[in-house]
Amino acid sequence: MRGGRVIVVGAGFSGLACALALTDAGAEALVLEARDRVGGRTLSRPLPGGGWLDLGAQWIGPTQDRMYALVAAYGMEIFASPAHGAPTRLLDGRPAGGEPAGLAGLLGTLDELAVGLDPAAPWRAERAAEWDRTTLGGWLDANGPDPVTAGYAGRLLAGGLLAASPDEVSLLQMLFYLRSGGGVGSLLGMAGGAQQDRIVGGPAALARRMAAALPPERLRLRSPVDAIAQDAGGVRVHAGGEVHRGDAVVVALAPALAGRIRYDPPLPALRDGLTQRMPMGAALKVHARYPEPFWRAEGRSGVATTDTGPLTETVDNSLPGLPGGVLTGFSYGAQARALRRLPDAARRAALRDALVALFGPAAARPEDLVEYDWSADPWTRGCFCGSVTPGSWCDYGPSLRAAVGRVHWAGTETATRWSGYLEGAVTAGERAAAEALAALGRAPRFKENLRYVY
Repeated sequence: MRGGRVIVVGAGFSGLACALALTDAGAEALVLEARDRVGGRTLSRPLPGGGWLDLGAQWIGPTQDRMYALVAAYGMEIFASPAHGAPTRLLDGRPAGGEPAGLAGLLGTLDELAVGLDPAAPWRAERAAEWDRTTLGGWLDANGPDPVTAGYAGRLLAGGLLAASPDEVSLLQMLFYLRSGGGVGSLLGMAGGAQQDRIVGGPAALARRMAAALPPERLRLRSPVDAIAQDAGGVRVHAGGEVHRGDAVVVALAPALAGRIRYDPPLPALRDGLTQRMPMGAALKVHARYPEPFWRAEGRSGVATTDTGPLTETVDNSLPGLPGGVLTGFSYGAQARALRRLPDAARRAALRDALVALFGPAAARPEDLVEYDWSADPWTRGCFCGSVTPGSWCDYGPSLRAAVGRVHWAGTETATRWSGYLEGAVTAGERAAAEALAALGRAPRFKENLRYVY
């Protein structure tokens, strides 16, 4: 390739990071986004009287260096997640003062297994074939000290990390995810972990500033891509009734969505097969707004976990310096699908009942109950990310990042560090930009405070 025009499909964090890296290197990037906004799986809703609710991804934490660099570079600020009081835990439907016996050892064993895994090639692990065909739920049942501990661990890990049920993901997928994010403590932790900090105004505001740094003519909203053709002369990308020509294309979408695009020539069988075996997670996020954070007066942090009911966990999402309190709850996997099948009134009643089970009668009457179902979003179809189905990593995993001619792949699912997170989205976009630049015979440039990590 001797030209310098790269088309980027998707204006989430991965696509924006890719386009910025390409632009900084002197290449011409054109971003095509299906939605009428940028930001992908981030979305914020303003609150009356000030503040906002993050309806999608919202946290960053230690070792997510690219996200912290972007926050600083675009003049934004962070604040720490609330840390008040003690967590709430229900086990087998009853209040529990501490973790179930044996949980720490069970999670420690998973961390030990993950340490030896290469996150860039988990299929090369000595026991990869065995771990690939073993579901996380099956492994926990066989290795947990009792059914309650195994069930609780399954909801925390499969649900809280992959928005799935324990029998929907393989042990190899979970070990990859743990290795990618630094282990159980890092991934599940608040202070010192992945949920440590939030961005003032929300990540969606950062995405808008990143987009504003691109030449305005290089971003097209409401331009869903439906076909990509390539030949010796370049690529042709069909979007919104228009055809855009370039020298290469970066598809910065989750594999499940990338698989819905028509390719000419067709994708190799293994890459196409991967897109069929990497479904999006099932997560329902709900914000309950109260006149005040009543749980703090009771000595509780607002962080809660449970092995029963439709909600797996909650956090205190109240904003510093603003009135009112916000409890944010998450439902995952089978529980989230069950909620979706309910009529609106019944679903909202079930969510309020779940909050009451965790926090008592004061949780029964929120001023507002704000839901967002990413699975119903036609340009996302699920959150937090896509996960490789059991039995598929070894055969299909090597196709996850491998370019297909002039077509390169980005998106947080392709990251080897912090896969599934905003950090992974950014580094994946920059890695795909580097690949496209190399194919174009160009080298990346480095901006002050924005060193691209490939």
